[in-house]
Amino acid sequence: MRKQYFIYGLVIITLLATCSSAKSPKAAVEKFYKAVEKNDTKAMAEVATPETVQLIAIFGTKIQGVIAANGKIKTVTETINGDTAVVTVTFENGEESNIDLIRVDGKWKVSLSTGK
Repeated sequence: MRKQYFIYGLVIITLLATCSSAKSPKAAVEKFYKAVEKNDTKAMAEVATPETVQLIAIFGTKIQGVIAANGKIKTVTETINGDTAVVTVTFENGEESNIDLIRVDGKWKVSLSTGK
């Protein structure tokens, strides 16, 4: 019986952690980078604006090359201001990148074309 409760507890904790992190700008950027690395347009579309997905389709191989050259993500910080956010990503090679996001229907989307 204890084993069952333990398993149920793990499942609930995992679900809660997944639900809460999936709605953060940080989680959206991490998922976006993984999708770009794999050239997974379906996963990109879940966390990016349609304009961003189009840009990736056009410049995909160049962007993948830059991501590969930077190495893995080392740190990620986020600054939220209402329905916009900026996520700063630091890579293993020391490079830093600021990614703009907008909130669309309650979900954070990477926006490489925010018009700024």
